[in-house]
Amino acid sequence: ISTGSILQVQSTLLQTHFTVSVTANTNTEITNLNVNITPSSSSSKILLFGRLFCEASTTDSQNSGVFFLRGSTKINAHNVSDAGSRNNMLQSLPANHTSQNADSTPETFNFFTLDSPSSTSQINYKIGYLNAQNNTLHVNRNVSTVDGSNYEAGSSEIIAMEIGG
Repeated sequence: ISTGSILQVQSTLLQTHFTVSVTANTNTEITNLNVNITPSSSSSKILLFGRLFCEASTTDSQNSGVFFLRGSTKINAHNVSDAGSRNNMLQSLPANHTSQNADSTPETFNFFTLDSPSSTSQINYKIGYLNAQNNTLHVNRNVSTVDGSNYEAGSSEIIAMEIGG
């Protein structure tokens, strides 16, 4: 197996609307947005891609972000030792709109990282979400239930690629 070769790809695509209850400043796993992969070598790396289409039921969603979990461990987010009381994450909310809105302007997080799990056991990777406010996170749709062309729906996905090490 040559170094840098793609050895396998696993993915989970979610296309239906669901909600997740979010407690302020608490790491929250996005229900069912996870993937299992079993590395063929302990020297392999896992390249992760995530896409989360969502809208929080709070107008303070600019204080939010996403991250990956390996099992229950947050990976490759900001170094916890110097984060202080900051919420540590892999990506913060991209600015999708010019005014605060909590019913018709969803956010899309697109993020990636390279993990070195040093394992040949099955690994479960998950997408996590963090927000500074208690809220209900609407995944794959905006908060509003209005069925109109000014309201969006989307999909969310996690992809794990084993790269030969």
